Amino acid sequence: MNMKISANILTALSIKGNGPYKVKKLIDQSRSKDLDDLFDISSQNSKENLSKSEWNGLQEKIIRKLEWSSENGIEIIPFSSMKYPFYLKQIKDFPLVLFVKGNIESINKNYSTAIVGTRTPSEYTINHGANVCDFIAGNVESVISGLAIGCDTIAHKAALKKEVPTVAVLPNGLDNIYPNENSVLAKKIIEQGGSLVSEYLVGVKPTRYQFVARDRIQAGLSKIGFLLESSITGGSMHCINKLKKLNRTIGCLKPTEELIEEFSWSGNKSLYGEKNFFDISPNYNFENISAKIKILLKKNRDTQFKQNTIFD
Repeated sequence: MNMKISANILTALSIKGNGPYKVKKLIDQSRSKDLDDLFDISSQNSKENLSKSEWNGLQEKIIRKLEWSSENGIEIIPFSSMKYPFYLKQIKDFPLVLFVKGNIESINKNYSTAIVGTRTPSEYTINHGANVCDFIAGNVESVISGLAIGCDTIAHKAALKKEVPTVAVLPNGLDNIYPNENSVLAKKIIEQGGSLVSEYLVGVKPTRYQFVARDRIQAGLSKIGFLLESSITGGSMHCINKLKKLNRTIGCLKPTEELIEEFSWSGNKSLYGEKNFFDISPNYNFENISAKIKILLKKNRDTQFKQNTIFD
């Protein structure tokens, strides 16, 4: 049933001009349990003159990819499934289908934290980021990041060290690991109870848009966001800004007084003054702030998400 529903959803999404929000509105009009009437509904609401045979041709290709995915350990989870992450569904433009390779339970933790940052961290972050991430990982149930070189790698490795499930959200199909340099890390993530997640079919390559779009998934899966290091224009700020709009608590690695004036730390600097904000300095006594983070996680678990679109 999940495969049939997913095939219908993904076929509708493959039509030019159809995004998650629009297709969800079409689905709401469906009277079919497995969405077999989605072609008729989509035809009535689309400017594209797609014939039934063209629809069937698109769907056949998608079904073959779904079957390949299932045979290769990739679980297909439409938004109607009980396995779909509860918190992720509370954002308005949630992915209508998720692909997960690894432990499905790792994407449904109550106390999860997104840790993000630049692909080219400074010596300060390299020297101190791992210890801070170790501390955070030891206080949460899962760590969410994007498998990129740099800060994402620091975050995932900290979770593995602390034996905490870690989730890598990819901007491409799960038949390939991006970046390829982290293929071994991706394997370890799965072996230690974590998972790889994507909203894209196998065969889909990463694009600039997809890097931005995947940030809403990182934000939606997380109750707290933590920025290691980023400029105000860095890609990591997409995730941080989504978390702010979701009214999540945001934390960051505290730079020195000299570093905070550098542009490469302007993203961290921009967070100071936010109402739901905390910072962690390498010099802090971690035991004294452990309770505070747990309180924030508990508070955030009961907060409703608020988001309009991917790019809001």
